[in-house]
Amino acid sequence: MVPQNGSIGFCACGQMSIASCGRCNKPICEVHANELPPTPSGISLDAAGRFTVAIRATHGPHCEPCRAEIGREALQETLGAPRTPLPSHWLDRAIVLSNDSSRSALEKTEDVQLPASLTPTEVAQEFLRRMSKQPRERVPIRPSSVLRPPEYVEGWTVDCRRTEYVAEGAGAVRYPLPCLISVHGELLGPQLENGERQSATWWIVPEADIDLPRLVSSIANILMLSAFVTERRDVG
Repeated sequence: MVPQNGSIGFCACGQMSIASCGRCNKPICEVHANELPPTPSGISLDAAGRFTVAIRATHGPHCEPCRAEIGREALQETLGAPRTPLPSHWLDRAIVLSNDSSRSALEKTEDVQLPASLTPTEVAQEFLRRMSKQPRERVPIRPSSVLRPPEYVEGWTVDCRRTEYVAEGAGAVRYPLPCLISVHGELLGPQLENGERQSATWWIVPEADIDLPRLVSSIANILMLSAFVTERRDVG
């Protein structure tokens, strides 16, 4: 019989319970009747969403361990679902993976499968072959002098450098040096001056300083966004 105050015993924490768990029937207090388990790390966005819905959509009160078990059951169903087949070309795979919410970050890293012989120059050339829009960025490659104005080159900024610098006004925070794929297929970027600041002019970046998977991921995002913007403009 449930007492008039709504208590049906004591929760494991020692507080008066207000209900019993709908799965294990243990008495739980108000706090533990609403406690949610943390979302597991290292899973895909789809799996994380499925877990969140499962632990929140339980019928009636549930304790945290039982909610976690319900979430794990939902995860197993999601993780067991077939993945979207990937294209054979390395850049097409990267484009699909950049918008794939069914794979975790680790799965995307493993599934991109870049050719062992692929070079940053080849990546830049493939990007230029597919990019149909004009660049909107330009960087200085030669300072001005008394007899000559500064020289600039146009291109697209990509995230791919391993070397880091200290940004102005950012304290001790370090950021990867920027890089640009020029309209000529060169990978350009500033150098470090005094070990901390980036130079005013940009030079060809050594291949050893290019993180190839980051470069491929960056250009895949640019191409996907470019296609989306073009499509929206055509529809409008």
